[in-house]
Amino acid sequence: MMKRSFLASVMAGFVLCSLVLAGCSGNSEADKKSNRPASLQVCGQFLGAENVRKAVDAVGGGDANATARNSPDRLAAALTLEAEKWSVDDLIYHPYTACRIDIPAESDGAYVIEAQAKWSALTVDSMREPKYAKSWRQVNDQVFVEQEPGQPIVTLLVACGIPGAASEQEAELPLQMTLMDPGLEVEQRQSLLSTFARTLVDELACTGDPVVPARLLR
Repeated sequence: MMKRSFLASVMAGFVLCSLVLAGCSGNSEADKKSNRPASLQVCGQFLGAENVRKAVDAVGGGDANATARNSPDRLAAALTLEAEKWSVDDLIYHPYTACRIDIPAESDGAYVIEAQAKWSALTVDSMREPKYAKSWRQVNDQVFVEQEPGQPIVTLLVACGIPGAASEQEAELPLQMTLMDPGLEVEQRQSLLSTFARTLVDELACTGDPVVPARLLR
């Protein structure tokens, strides 16, 4: 019995490790180099392969180093599990880095494109409050966008109900996605963000069929 319990604990730890996007994999230079093509391909699954290619080319087209430890379906599985366990008293939600691309800059450092997702502490109703309505733009009944002034960071909220979650979850726990880039043109930025959002909405099979339009930014 002790052996069986020990094995179960080990397997549970392995599964949890595989779902945590920011750890539990090799960090050596050899690991990074061997994972570059695969990770860049996964970034393309999240953000659109052509969008990624154009974004990399726009900042010099160097030897991009991508990090993407979970495919869209595995990230959706992790988010679904959180939503199913959610209660109205929960206030803190785990952020997941879906994709990070580092493109060498001419000087020291790198240009960074990063896409993150998590369940939001904000609510759909809060978007109508004056303090949020000032910075959040309503795209449609289910989608809201915030562009940080002077910063290449855009955040999107979408009402996404998960089958099996609490009835309040769709309105009280919207999906939040953030895109950070090195200063891309608006068209490229919104193409990356809208593709990212539609990818996760499709993978999560959100109830209510939220529509994320291609045009999100003014």
